Amino acid sequence: MLNRIYSESWNVAFRNTPTGDILNNKSEPFTIIKNNFRYWAADPFVLEIKDKVYVFAELFDYILRRGILGYCTISDNKASKWTPIIKEPYHLSFPCVFMQDGVVYLMPESNAGEVLTLYKCEEFPCTWKRIKTLRSNVKFADTTPMPFPWQRYAVTHSINDVNDPKLLLIDTFGEEADRCVPHENTLRSRPAGHFLSYKEKMLRPAQYSEDNDKGYGKSLVFYECKFDGSEYSEIEFAEIKPEEQCYNKRIYLNGMHTYNSSEHYEVIDLKTRRFNPLDFIMRLLGKVF
Repeated sequence: MLNRIYSESWNVAFRNTPTGDILNNKSEPFTIIKNNFRYWAADPFVLEIKDKVYVFAELFDYILRRGILGYCTISDNKASKWTPIIKEPYHLSFPCVFMQDGVVYLMPESNAGEVLTLYKCEEFPCTWKRIKTLRSNVKFADTTPMPFPWQRYAVTHSINDVNDPKLLLIDTFGEEADRCVPHENTLRSRPAGHFLSYKEKMLRPAQYSEDNDKGYGKSLVFYECKFDGSEYSEIEFAEIKPEEQCYNKRIYLNGMHTYNSSEHYEVIDLKTRRFNPLDFIMRLLGKVF
């Protein structure tokens, strides 16, 4: 009964610490960003541009019953309100935002629309234009580009067959065939954020999703990666659990599944449960109609 009232919810959290600090610093608290009445937020990405800090995230819309994309800003250890920026007729999440040649791009998860699309920012941070469909008739989750100088390649979680998910290395130019990355357990391999450089290692955060939906977003697994432009491989480096971290306030913790960072900030998301009257009403209406 309680699960019907207290539904799954997510919060984004941040702290003023450098890239990779989550791997060894468990004392510096993350500040949890408050959700508003209409949305909860997850899948955070962070950019620092002209001394300003921007966090992009999925905003799950209780009324639309699907994810849209939005952002907030961070200043003086406080976050602004979430502002919606991209909405499609299908669910969007994982707003993978990145800069290339001074231009800001965004490649979200859009497997509900069976497409992989690329957006270009025309007026930062609010105005975006969809400029290219990279793939059609695919169900790719949390596609993440490789770091410089291999940005044309990306790793993605293919759920074309939900009973047999695969980690793929894809060529976003579409010139090379997709390559399956051998993995001991693909339920621990779904991308969870940008690649990062840590102590002269290239690391990739992934989601720990054992038992499929039962363990979705349980914790983060970091892999040490090797790539020479042709062959890609990875081995497990560390696992990070949400209960190991410190927070600015108490929150019921049920998982985490995204990590990203900039020069001075780290962002994560936290899985929790809470009662939201709007969510409760919309779920009841959905059952009636």
